[in-house]
Amino acid sequence: MKRLLVLGLLAATSASAAPSGSTVSQGKHNLSVSGKGPLRAQDERRACIFCHAAHSGKPGGKNRPDSAAQYQTYRSSTMVARPSAGPTGATRTCLSCHDGTIAVGDTATKRIPMAAGSSGKLTSAQGSFGFDLTSTHPVSIAATPTAATRRPLADEAAQLDKSGQVQCTSCHDPHSEDTDPVEKNFLVGSSRNGALCTTCHTLPGWQANPSAHQASLASTRVPGYASLYPTVGENACASCHVSHGAGAVPLLKVDKGASEDSVCLGCHDGRIARLDVATEVRKPYAHSMAGGPTGHDPGEGPTSATARLPENLLSQRRHVACVDCHDPHSALARPALAPRATGPLAGAWGIDRNGLRVQPVNYEYEVCFKCHADSANQPQARGPTGIETVRRAVTDVNLRRVFGADAASSHPVLGPGRGGSIPGLLPPYSTSSIIYCGDCHASDAQALGAGAPRGPHGSTYPHLLERSYSTIDRIGESAATYALCYKCHDRATLLSGGSNFSRTSPTPGAPRQGLHQLHLTTALGPASCAACHSAHGVSAQAGNPVNNAHLIDFDVSIVSPNARGFRQYTTSGARSGSCALSCHGKNHDNLGY
Repeated sequence: MKRLLVLGLLAATSASAAPSGSTVSQGKHNLSVSGKGPLRAQDERRACIFCHAAHSGKPGGKNRPDSAAQYQTYRSSTMVARPSAGPTGATRTCLSCHDGTIAVGDTATKRIPMAAGSSGKLTSAQGSFGFDLTSTHPVSIAATPTAATRRPLADEAAQLDKSGQVQCTSCHDPHSEDTDPVEKNFLVGSSRNGALCTTCHTLPGWQANPSAHQASLASTRVPGYASLYPTVGENACASCHVSHGAGAVPLLKVDKGASEDSVCLGCHDGRIARLDVATEVRKPYAHSMAGGPTGHDPGEGPTSATARLPENLLSQRRHVACVDCHDPHSALARPALAPRATGPLAGAWGIDRNGLRVQPVNYEYEVCFKCHADSANQPQARGPTGIETVRRAVTDVNLRRVFGADAASSHPVLGPGRGGSIPGLLPPYSTSSIIYCGDCHASDAQALGAGAPRGPHGSTYPHLLERSYSTIDRIGESAATYALCYKCHDRATLLSGGSNFSRTSPTPGAPRQGLHQLHLTTALGPASCAACHSAHGVSAQAGNPVNNAHLIDFDVSIVSPNARGFRQYTTSGARSGSCALSCHGKNHDNLGY
């Protein structure tokens, strides 16, 4: 028969002899006949005997028959603390009842008859955790590899035990009266504004920025949302985390089988957070999972042995989660003017232009490069995936190279453009401008005006584009068809003889002939912009500055070799070049402009 553990020798054997300053006689842990909680003895008057066994001759809790190996302890790829083999010290005492395997009156020295309804083992509703502690705050661990063995850390703050370990009693005072379950819940101090948690957990950006979540005054008093305190800022850590018995993802408020993103979207659905991200990620093209755990690991990175990111194997599963792009402890509500990544992306880690890990990111593209640069498992590398997918002669899906300084040509993401004069750029853009991934990849609702969340959360357009950009052959030119291009490039200039792609009119005295218009609108076409241009650019591995200037990279499903076997563009300098190819039955044999 299992018995409650021996914590130590105490002279006290009655409620009146509880530790100095204790209110155990008024708390739920007073299981004696005078107890005020739901569990009470029939006639036992001593309160301390239920947890403490004086003069039992069974020191150290060795009388407990269960092996420590029965417990499944908390594990995390980011935890640096030294875990014990199993629960130790005060935690084992607590778990004597709270693992649900010992009847509450079955003490180390005697079996105490309990009142009707008070006998038996604790249920999950009464605070039983069972042996599975994987989703419960880690206990019986050294706070850090060099933690001092002292207690307390501070008045009314988390405490280490005498051996320097975190135990149940680090956060909970079992002698507490616990008359205010919101403020106390047997806690050694208030959890309002995350005060208790931040005693041990130092979170860069949480208070220094302060982060959007830490400073939020948004009300949590909305139907269907349970919170301890009335605002997100006051609720703090408890807005997202559960200390005991969390769902499928350790210490997060995640229902079994649900994605960890459900924690974020529980607020960011327009009820608590101002903007509705939940609607965006349900769109046909989105950064979201279809359902279930995403596969995100908090310890993932370029050097991780178990969660490599960027992925180095084609067989590795790709994933996307809110926390891949956002650090909830550091993110700010609105971006600063520069660098762009100091807003909602603040605190996130990424991959810089050299392929190295950087944290925090300085630029938006560094977040994108985590998955869209050196990852070996990008689906585009496996071949076409749909009618809107463009087929290039050489497919380089590494955007770090595509936008690199040595790229044949590219849109100016990592730095200002190198293409010289570009007639028709719309304000505020110029040849010295730098654009961002989010200028093209964003919610389609963002293009309609204010009130939509920024960023590539979801869109009705393929490739998560903010506006329409058709890559389908012969679809026909219109302001709507290529709305994304015309966001920056003036349509009238692009289609006229004023663009760089124009030639002298065959009619003497007539204005220059716009060749974009000829290709996009004539009966021989109409070709799409994507038939000739690669929207991101052409890396040094996929092309060269002579044949791939001006983002020229032909869609090989549309553009074929000419009669002499050539399929290439050659630049001849500013506003001049030639094509050798066949397109829509039209043979080009070094046809120049």
